[in-house]
Amino acid sequence: MKKFLVCAAAVALALVGILAGCGEEEEEVKRELRNLPEDVVYAVSKEEHTFTYTDGDAEIEIYGELYVPEDASNVKLPDGKLPAVILCHGFNGHYTDFPNECRRLAQRGYVAYAFDFCGAQSGGKSKGRTADDYTPFTMQKDAVEVFKHIQSLPDVDETQVFLWGGSQGGFVSALAAADSAIKDDVAGLALYFPAFNIPDDWTGKPEAKTSLMGYYIGAEFIKSVQNFDPFAVIPAYKKDVCIVWGDKDALVARKYVDGAVTAYGADRAKLTVLEGAGHGFGGAALTTAIDTVMAFLEARTYKPL
Repeated sequence: MKKFLVCAAAVALALVGILAGCGEEEEEVKRELRNLPEDVVYAVSKEEHTFTYTDGDAEIEIYGELYVPEDASNVKLPDGKLPAVILCHGFNGHYTDFPNECRRLAQRGYVAYAFDFCGAQSGGKSKGRTADDYTPFTMQKDAVEVFKHIQSLPDVDETQVFLWGGSQGGFVSALAAADSAIKDDVAGLALYFPAFNIPDDWTGKPEAKTSLMGYYIGAEFIKSVQNFDPFAVIPAYKKDVCIVWGDKDALVARKYVDGAVTAYGADRAKLTVLEGAGHGFGGAALTTAIDTVMAFLEARTYKPL
């Protein structure tokens, strides 16, 4: 009889757990979009922001700038924590490469963080690697650690953190979004002319330090991407993807962005082609690109928990 009662109690506890789990799932399904009015524009503050993490024997210090929305006189920030977007620069790029995007994000109630990949540029402010030992996969580690760090900030809604990368930073952002450490947490992925061509460009080339576009591709970088197939890896990320690419891009051929859409699935990944735009957006193309990504983000940003 006692054995029966113990078993019955265990079953009851299990049912309570199942019902609690169902309740949590139901709450997630019912979560509402933020739907910030179109005329809401917040004041913006900007500050330096660094943190460290350990990669093997190396201590990596990440340097970047944090853009934060502030209450304006006629509007209040949403109650609760804020969504956040992490911006990842391209080859030989810097944390300063996304001023328009960061400001626009903060004006619309997002925390935005742009940073230097460690060792990946001339004059970079992040520390711990050099041109000889950075690779797309060390950059992936940087992006994953940045993501986890931004998630942990007291004013950030950990369920609403997005990745946005350009060129090599787009390639790396896609790898980071598929990383098992964060793939279920990345709320959405936006890519400018993502350089999924990088492995093909370096496969078969001598594994030696090579000067390129004002900086270097190291031997370790070349070795790491030999015969690597990004399209076999990136589908591990299961949420929505926004890709913006110009049809005059001389560095990233159309087949690579089409390959990404195929890998993700056309139901999850949408490609916007900007006519006449090259590799790097400016003027009207930049405005359209930012508008496209902002619409993508805002359609996937929920009210704070």
